[in-house]
Amino acid sequence: MKAITTSSLLMYGLWLTLSGHYTGPLLVLGLISAVAVSLIGARMGVLDEEGLPMDIFRRLPNITFWLIWEILKSNIGVIKVILRPDTARPRLVTVKATQKTVAGLVTHANFITLTPGTVAVSVDEISNEILVHSLTQGFCDGVLDPKMDRRVSNLEAHTGTQETNTRKTGTREIGI
Repeated sequence: MKAITTSSLLMYGLWLTLSGHYTGPLLVLGLISAVAVSLIGARMGVLDEEGLPMDIFRRLPNITFWLIWEILKSNIGVIKVILRPDTARPRLVTVKATQKTVAGLVTHANFITLTPGTVAVSVDEISNEILVHSLTQGFCDGVLDPKMDRRVSNLEAHTGTQETNTRKTGTREIGI
């Protein structure tokens, strides 16, 4: 029941924020919709700890600000490449991730893609590897830095100390 209530409140709050309509009938319909979707989600079994991780809200602001900072730094790097196209050296690199869940691995790949200059091309759940296309060697080195892996693992909420084994397993220069 707690998961249904929390899910309903989160969805209703999001709906209020995004809709911009605050008349009586629409407020009631929005609440009914949020509760109905939560009930359907509960019946489907997706309101579990993986689908609605409540403890993530403590760690989310910290990683959000860090990710925004990384995006801004990468934007500056992309601007430099745009102004000097001869510095572009596209590469593919394989990053070994330490995440324990598929959601954590996909979050890591999404963070890589959100950072300008890099795109997660494929994710291998079996070997916990992410194939990444980077615009320059500098972006490639940034992806191989274990900071992002540690932060995503922390967001994933594993207890105990995390050993980071992010490693470069292969780099290929590709021509355009």
